[in-house]
Amino acid sequence: MKISLIAAAIVLTTATAASASAFDGTWKYDVKSLQVSKKPNVYVLSGGKYTCSTCVPAYTVAADGAFHKVAGNPYYDEVSVKVLDAKSIKWASRKGGKPMSDNTRTVSADGKSMTIAFNDMTATNGVAVTGKNVVARAAAAPAGAHATSGSWLDTTEAQVNDAGLLVTMKMTGKAMTLTLPTGVAYTATVDGPPAPVTGDPGWTTVSLKAPKPGTLIETDYRDGKPISVSTYTVAADGKTIRAGSDDILRKTKSAATLVKQ
Repeated sequence: MKISLIAAAIVLTTATAASASAFDGTWKYDVKSLQVSKKPNVYVLSGGKYTCSTCVPAYTVAADGAFHKVAGNPYYDEVSVKVLDAKSIKWASRKGGKPMSDNTRTVSADGKSMTIAFNDMTATNGVAVTGKNVVARAAAAPAGAHATSGSWLDTTEAQVNDAGLLVTMKMTGKAMTLTLPTGVAYTATVDGPPAPVTGDPGWTTVSLKAPKPGTLIETDYRDGKPISVSTYTVAADGKTIRAGSDDILRKTKSAATLVKQ
């Protein structure tokens, strides 16, 4: 799923490695340190149909609680949208008939914010990423549309379980091995060719560059095409990493700090 930046940051900016030992260990994303994208997510639920115009690719389905086919997304091939009441809906996805993710969106009484409680089951090892985040209204819903419609900006008000925040790295020579609690993993050689990524259908290969000690530039690919470029820099005291990511598909930028555990 890609409802929230946190869900987008966790899945698409997860690698760190550079000089031999600087990146070794287990690191945890500090949600409060996020510098979120200034590009809003746009949803419209009106006339019995739900449209996500900022999803990649965009799609429209009937909002009748049933699953409907969508094309072009590596994480799901069906989506359902159910209206719960005047201020809340439930969105769900599945792939090959298997549940992939769901979230419940509830708009505040004043209509200025929306809480999204999410459950991401796309991990190949069965470990779910769960939590909730709050988004802020950037533009009003169209006339007659459901309250969850409109433009919404990500905020740093979020809670995510450790499965979505932890990253473990180990450098052996120039080869970096990265693993996540969700089963996503790779071993790639710095300045080497793209290496395979396992456990994530939307992230198939990765390449690494180390322009200077303590800094890594990672390029992520999907079926040979670049989808994001991230830069990771270890602090002088070795206790934190600052990560900045450029999401090529969504044309957004974000940043966060990881803390050594």
